[in-house]
Amino acid sequence: MRRLTVTVTLATLLVACVPTPSPPTLPPTVRQVTLFYTSDEHGYLEARERGAYTVGGAAELMGRLRQEGYEPDSDTALLLSGGDMWTGPAISSWFQGASVVEVFNEMGYDAATVGNHDFDFGAEVLSANSAEMDLSLLSANLRETASGEPPAYVQPYVIRQVNGVRVGIIGLSLQSTPRIVMPAHVEGLAFGDYEEALRETAPQVRAEGADIVVVIAHVCPADLALLAPLAADLDISLLAGGHCHQLTTMERAGVLVVGPGANWEAAIRVDLLYDTATGEVTEQEAQVIQNRYRTAEGPPVEPDPDVTEIVARWAAQTDEALGKVIGYTGTGIEIGWAMYNIVTDSWLWYYPEADLAISNLGGFREALPPGEITLADIVATLPFENTLMDAELTGEEVLENLRCCGGAVGGMIVHGSGPELTVTLTDGSPLDPQATYHVLVNNYIYQGGDGYHFSQQDPDAYDTGIHWREPVIQWIRAQGTGPDHPLESLLDDTPRGPEW
Repeated sequence: MRRLTVTVTLATLLVACVPTPSPPTLPPTVRQVTLFYTSDEHGYLEARERGAYTVGGAAELMGRLRQEGYEPDSDTALLLSGGDMWTGPAISSWFQGASVVEVFNEMGYDAATVGNHDFDFGAEVLSANSAEMDLSLLSANLRETASGEPPAYVQPYVIRQVNGVRVGIIGLSLQSTPRIVMPAHVEGLAFGDYEEALRETAPQVRAEGADIVVVIAHVCPADLALLAPLAADLDISLLAGGHCHQLTTMERAGVLVVGPGANWEAAIRVDLLYDTATGEVTEQEAQVIQNRYRTAEGPPVEPDPDVTEIVARWAAQTDEALGKVIGYTGTGIEIGWAMYNIVTDSWLWYYPEADLAISNLGGFREALPPGEITLADIVATLPFENTLMDAELTGEEVLENLRCCGGAVGGMIVHGSGPELTVTLTDGSPLDPQATYHVLVNNYIYQGGDGYHFSQQDPDAYDTGIHWREPVIQWIRAQGTGPDHPLESLLDDTPRGPEW
């Protein structure tokens, strides 16, 4: 019988840094296989303060992994990622993930699966980044629609040897990826059924000699848990997920299901004991490695110096490119209606030919921190490379989009939701269902991202060529804010719609 143990190690509760105890003496036929797993790194290379704590940071996590006994050039452990590697703060997004590629290589990642946000800069950039990475990029359910084969930059699985045991690693990508990324970036790609992919791939991995099979998936742990009975039938020991940024360790049908959260704020350590005599995993254990500490107490583990040097170099390049100060906020601006209204109002201010503005809420990724506002802050808040489209729509078509998909809005106030939703324009008059309006939207939702209908309603919308960040930058600059005149004193934080 396999014995399964799930434990959570909270490093922040340790008074002192205690070395990892030596593993117990194992029978001669038993081998320990150790896997370290992160997901949704999103380019958060630098540690950052959150309240009384300092959280995240690639160098900081690497220091903790080394404390756990991980060495990149050793065959005693693997380091794996669940995808969504580079869209996030400017230190990564501005360089289309090049900084993350270098850090991943230094940390010694062995494999990663393809996340939806790994397509944010286009499949060509994903392919180029993959070619520069020392890891294997995996996805068993990603295929080209024309050939039925995986794209050239992806393979369904890979087999790696750990402590004399051959570990087969299968990747899975989020099935709904085409609905939540720029449609043009995944044109010609199909994201297939998870069960079908595992039924097809797991026997192939076994046939090639894998002793243990694990899955790394850009799929929410709760959804992965539904696959546990199938995984048990296929003798898959681990389902490691991501996407939902959930820190999770659980057992379902004898299979370990884990999720490491996001932004390098934690990692999961999985230890599997494999008996070479019986060909079975006899024990498995999962531990959460928290990457945080009380700021006033300082880091309990020294950040890895080599990763520190790489991150510092990219931080300097970011500051050189995007360090220009454009404004000031005393309190910071959280993601919410104040931020939504800044963005949509600035679009209409910058492009007065439009009457209304709509943006998806998922495009807002990071709060503006207190203090000077730099270009890098705006890139972190709006990291995607979108342009503004001027779509000519009837009032009824505007309502159709808001009823289905909601969003941040400019030039109007939205009342109610669903079939009862109505709109009042900023001059107090009701939206006329028969009238025609010029509506600014970003090209992601214009192309159908998040389920919007704009391209079907106006196939010939005008691409203004205006990057969606540019009006925000120019509007903040024009306000002349400073410590005695902070940005928050100028903001309209009135909700313009329901809680979508």
